Amino acid sequence: MDMALRERHKRHCLVDVMTVETLQTGHVVLSPYNESHDAKTVEWLNSPELQKTFGLTRSVSRESHRKWIETAANSLIWAISTDVLGHCGNVLLHRNLHHHSAYFQIYLGESQARGRGIGGSVLGLVLNYAFGPLLLHRVWLHTMPDNKTAENLYRSSGFVEEGLERDVLYRDGLYQSQRRWSLLADEWQARGKGTLR
Repeated sequence: MDMALRERHKRHCLVDVMTVETLQTGHVVLSPYNESHDAKTVEWLNSPELQKTFGLTRSVSRESHRKWIETAANSLIWAISTDVLGHCGNVLLHRNLHHHSAYFQIYLGESQARGRGIGGSVLGLVLNYAFGPLLLHRVWLHTMPDNKTAENLYRSSGFVEEGLERDVLYRDGLYQSQRRWSLLADEWQARGKGTLR
């Protein structure tokens, strides 16, 4: 391991505090998620459209959601908002501190938020934060095979498709597959999207 990488990993070990900072670009703001965001979030998570897109297999109550939030170890959660739409979605990084990686999830619950470039803005903000201050080496995610919009966004941002997880989800009496994608810190930096610290 070269000295720069060794130093980066050493500093990564110090970044273990679960601090969620406000991130902003243009009209898109990522605020630390709190209880005031629960009502809309639970509504979105129970919508048939989001359940299908996100691969959810059960309904969510405010109580079960709050319990999940309070026990989501090593997860950074932001509420997505714009000056026009207000709170319109959420984005999460589930960190694995040992492996210097994080699992990325995003959903725009408000249909008016889709197709406006908000997802791309959020993705850029979170990746710059993940590969910058958080000192992560790898960010990975899943997409459902029929979600071509998400696949195009991730591919255009440099994510590499790692493969198909066959029949991994069981929903409504059917098995569903999902695709797995990843992006490494040096790949993000090579695209001129961010700087490693």
